Amino acid sequence: MDVDDVSGTGPTERQQDKAALLAEAPGVTRLARVWCDEDPAWSLQLLQRAAPTLERLGVGCALEAHLRAVLAMPRLRRLEVICDDGLVAQPPELPALPPGHAGLQWLRVLYLPRATLQSLLRAHGGTLEELELVVGTAGSDGWPHSCGDLHSLLQQSGLRALKTLVLWRESGCSHEPAACWEQQVDVFRVLPGVKVLCDDCHTIEVYREEV
Repeated sequence: MDVDDVSGTGPTERQQDKAALLAEAPGVTRLARVWCDEDPAWSLQLLQRAAPTLERLGVGCALEAHLRAVLAMPRLRRLEVICDDGLVAQPPELPALPPGHAGLQWLRVLYLPRATLQSLLRAHGGTLEELELVVGTAGSDGWPHSCGDLHSLLQQSGLRALKTLVLWRESGCSHEPAACWEQQVDVFRVLPGVKVLCDDCHTIEVYREEV
């Protein structure tokens, strides 16, 4: 189910379409492009309706309530999550994964506050195999556009199953080749055996998979 067009509308718009999507949500295994900021109550209800069977999810402009709904999805394995500015002032820290939940295997994160990201990683640290982060190298800008201690963040997140880390240097992210190499070496040191890729540095082609 792709809800890009409908989820980008306000509470008074596309009400019939929204009601139809809510009715269809139970039993869905993949939910793409859920934008939460325009109609937060409806998008939260959609996530809750789809939660029992959902395995793949792409959610944008997520607020704390939406992130907690995502954490409660027992079968979720693949997640792309984009931050909303509303999280920055008071970044939520998410609880541990509830018992009996599968845990994520694949996670792509764009612009989550650092504390929220770390709590999300800790919740899925025992199962997460591939992590994709928008993050910069050491610099003078704030998180995530600059980050001089990415290795410490990852080391403290309990990533026991991680195999691949992809670093995306989006517009505004600091990126100097020497600083990037140092960042990768530091990650190798704390997570031996993990493959670290930078989309600016590596000659291999890195494609953005769909959720």
